[in-house]
Amino acid sequence: MMKYGISKLVMGFTGFIEINEAEYLRIKAARQNLFEILFVEEKFDLVAENFYEYETELLAIASRMMIFSNDDHISMSRERNLISRRIVNLLSAGRMYIDQSIQHVEKIYEKNSTTLELVKKEISSQYDKSLGYRVMEALRNYVQHRGFPIHSIKFSHKRVDVEADYQLLHRAIPLIGVLELAEDGNFKKSVLKELKEIQHKDWIDARPLIREYAEGICNIHERIREIVRADLPAWEKSLDDTIEKFQNEYGKEIPLAGLVIEATEGETRWAETKYISKGSIERRQALEKKNGLFTNLHKRYASNEIQKDDA
Repeated sequence: MMKYGISKLVMGFTGFIEINEAEYLRIKAARQNLFEILFVEEKFDLVAENFYEYETELLAIASRMMIFSNDDHISMSRERNLISRRIVNLLSAGRMYIDQSIQHVEKIYEKNSTTLELVKKEISSQYDKSLGYRVMEALRNYVQHRGFPIHSIKFSHKRVDVEADYQLLHRAIPLIGVLELAEDGNFKKSVLKELKEIQHKDWIDARPLIREYAEGICNIHERIREIVRADLPAWEKSLDDTIEKFQNEYGKEIPLAGLVIEATEGETRWAETKYISKGSIERRQALEKKNGLFTNLHKRYASNEIQKDDA
């Protein structure tokens, strides 16, 4: 006969607080759901960090241009490859986030749930309303099977008048070649048509499209957060109640390391064990705080420009 309880999986500890099967399954499910949401946050953090690395690489290239005289063909090729690598990393992280966040939500709310459909609907909505999202999704397929995400990089040196003086603005601009995409023959036709409609010169600036894409993923993630927000308190309370029950029995001084819920059968102890810790909650909350502000991302930019009223 199965017995369920709270114990510690450490040498010499024999205590056991018996609980019923329903309570055991509730704690087990809450624990797993909190891990699934943590995994979603971790994969979103991977997207955010890759986007940060891409943006800071552009600033670093511009800073090198400002200081060093290395705008020759070889240097430009090296910088183009570097930016391509950052973009490939971002696109790969973005695709992984989309695919696996759906899987994590499905594990919590089941395959045919309304909640899962809401997440899929948000993903479709971001694709439909954002050109940058559509372009980057098509570009990811292009990168995976055929070529680099950008075809050239422009080193821009621009004079900016400031009152009676002037400054020189240095920028690194990654460029998409629409003709190169068209010549490939396999790039998504509907997206290629949209790119041709906004193409005013031989090249298209990839930066606004990439920012729109990153913001689209941020919007999807915020929707997932919104959906699970109502359930998080109950899941967290299940873990808190388990810890509190253990401490009420054995005292708050005893370390919680090794705390488990376990299922036993006959003489076989630990037929199933699940560690209980608030670590997944704390890590998720830290990531939520770190990655909590992405509204209007496509309208933001960083600069080291010196302005008169800075100090």
